[in-house]
Amino acid sequence: MNFIQRALHERMPLIAGLLAAILVIMLILFFLQWYLISELFSFAADLMEDQLVQQAPDGVDSSEITATFGHVRQALKSMPLSYLRGKIRLKKVKAAADYSLKANADQYWTAEEVNTLLQMMNAAVGFRREEK
Repeated sequence: MNFIQRALHERMPLIAGLLAAILVIMLILFFLQWYLISELFSFAADLMEDQLVQQAPDGVDSSEITATFGHVRQALKSMPLSYLRGKIRLKKVKAAADYSLKANADQYWTAEEVNTLLQMMNAAVGFRREEK
């Protein structure tokens, strides 16, 4: 063996240990990030549900609001697998969030706005409501 091969062979355990430590750190950061994203989405959903239930106009069933946010929570529990499976569509979540900001710009919800938002949220988490 020449000098370079021998030096590399001697340092191989050190390199392998260093790579293993980096891998462990990356896994810890992945799970921490996964947890924080799930908690952030859950926090936002809770805030939005409370606001919609309190401000729900006539023509909107509060149980429909609660059911929709139940579907959202169910989808969030299985994050990121629900995203990878295509159950949660982040473009639709963003569209629903943008719509909610525009619809509530005047600080007043109409029944049509709330029902549209609920449909958008159900579509974003892959829930199809059965027609009555």
